[in-house]
Amino acid sequence: MGNKFQKSSSIFSIKKYEYILVAIWGSILFIPFIGSVHLFDWDEINFAEAAREMLVSGNYTQVQINFQPFWEKPPLFFWLQALSMKVFGVNEFAARFPNTIVGISALLFAYHVAKKYFNRSLAWIWVLCITGSFTPHLYYKSGIIDPLFNLFITAAIYQLFLISTSVETLIKNKSSALLGLFIGLAILTKGPVALLVVLLCFFVFLISNKFELFFTFYNVIICVITTFLVSSILFVFEIFKNDSTFISDFIHYQIDLFLNPVAGHGQPFWYHPLVLLLGCLPVSVFALNILFKRKFSNTNLEQLLFFKWMQILFWVVLILFSIVETKIVHYSSLCYLPLTFIAAYAIHEYFYSDKSFEKWKIIFIFSIGLVLSFLLTAVSLVDVFKNKFVHLIDDEFARACLSTNANWTGFEFMFGLSFFGVLVLSTFYLWRNEKIKGVLILLVFISVFIPLFIRFVVPKIEQYSQGPAIKMYIEIAKNNADVEVLGFKSYAQYFYSESKCTSITSDSLTNEKAHFIMMHVGDSKEHLQFKFTEIKQEGGFLLLLKNTEMVEEKE
Repeated sequence: MGNKFQKSSSIFSIKKYEYILVAIWGSILFIPFIGSVHLFDWDEINFAEAAREMLVSGNYTQVQINFQPFWEKPPLFFWLQALSMKVFGVNEFAARFPNTIVGISALLFAYHVAKKYFNRSLAWIWVLCITGSFTPHLYYKSGIIDPLFNLFITAAIYQLFLISTSVETLIKNKSSALLGLFIGLAILTKGPVALLVVLLCFFVFLISNKFELFFTFYNVIICVITTFLVSSILFVFEIFKNDSTFISDFIHYQIDLFLNPVAGHGQPFWYHPLVLLLGCLPVSVFALNILFKRKFSNTNLEQLLFFKWMQILFWVVLILFSIVETKIVHYSSLCYLPLTFIAAYAIHEYFYSDKSFEKWKIIFIFSIGLVLSFLLTAVSLVDVFKNKFVHLIDDEFARACLSTNANWTGFEFMFGLSFFGVLVLSTFYLWRNEKIKGVLILLVFISVFIPLFIRFVVPKIEQYSQGPAIKMYIEIAKNNADVEVLGFKSYAQYFYSESKCTSITSDSLTNEKAHFIMMHVGDSKEHLQFKFTEIKQEGGFLLLLKNTEMVEEKE
């Protein structure tokens, strides 16, 4: 190992039970309070609903929403959520629990790799960079697909790193099989984009390495066969269970989704760089000085190559998803693990050198943190001042949501003030070049701050957005009714009203429902009632009440 990594193992010298300590740290931060707030529209509820409908329908090979085919995502993550719901019940905790396990696994992966190729100090710093930055931490307390996908892709890149550094045939073959395994699992999680990302990283490394081959033809065959076998598990089950129609429709949709994005989230080219810079504070600022760095002193070949693979993964993802037309915040989350590693590497260099943190970095972190602490304090005072500005809002629905009683205790503003206090203390130490104190105080505080803020503040904020509607859906579920919405897109009505509307999934009834919606939009007085399903309008919602007779009438 390079000298600087050998001599720096003294800060985090805990060796006994080290992996258990990492797992405990992740469990304490990621698991508590994940069920304390409703799932958020669209993605969290969308995915949880797909898992719930697997349990209701017993169909585990075809992903469905409202018991209709949902072509956008393969089923692996929904299988995990469905299993979690089998254990914990159909609720928010169960929907988010798989990602807490993914988060703990990511911490163990990061710790193991950094300890193996660098040292324990950098390993612990990487762990703290993951838990002590905002969006990377939050994603492991969410119910979305991306954390699992990101871990599989990063593990695949790690296998490429092992192939590129090993000279032993057995290790290369083993890593090739694992590479195929992780690519296949990533495909089962989020689709063919997994293969695209890994291939792009592979070719960028090959080009930067002046096309010097680090693999054999046999390695390629092993990887291709393993990828095919793993990713085709779903297709084999589906063909045996039904026919190949679902598979061809899924593949056609995935191709069309890539060529003609349908999400409609158009954003400027700099959208993802800004999201990463602000969302991954403070570690994103620490990483800035070496994101482009190519030469390092006192490092060995393995360390250089691992850093290079992490750089490639970061830049491939950032550039790829900055180019594509559809830009959603989740897309750049694949940058989180490489970015936090690069930040950990940079912090480690500061800790074990005479170099001080640049003043502009300290000022930047303090400035953005100051704004954030102000917002955290201000949001807790909404209930105090809402009556003074609610009349300025034109949207009737937004005014009604703001009138909700969110049951504030009056002490929530302390979260913002405590964040400000720690920010000042951290800045003080960093300015005095007490680097270790300044960085660790901030990272550890943010790690603990996030779950507590989710428990005591986020549920109250949510009451001003989707809370009232979800409360209505839950009440409707007690009356054995299904719900459909008019005038906006949502998945909450299916999950929280516990939709079981399998009786209206036939083409005839689906067409009739669409006919009713068109008549409503046209201000028609006409409405329809169906066998098994009575449709009534309540505000912006359609209530689909069961067990009525089929009639057609005009008012």
